[in-house]
Amino acid sequence: MPTRDELERRVDELAEQYDGAEFAEAVRAYSETLDDAGRAELKAVLLLKARAFEDAVSERFEAKGWFRRQFGRIGDFERRNPEP
Repeated sequence: MPTRDELERRVDELAEQYDGAEFAEAVRAYSETLDDAGRAELKAVLLLKARAFEDAVSERFEAKGWFRRQFGRIGDFERRNPEP
């Protein structure tokens, strides 16, 4: 059975080579080469990577909202305090 690090590296390699459904198919094909314990560990690796991706998307979304709020405040200030 591959180590967790080896599984993570393999998933990263597949992610570099494939996108979307092709990536999912490549991971499925790879999982068929593993025993039950290896598939369970692969599932854990995939869930961890999915969570990290979800966190990154959420963080980016929140940052975008923060910038919008800040720019909105600038616009509000300028409307309330027009230059002579």
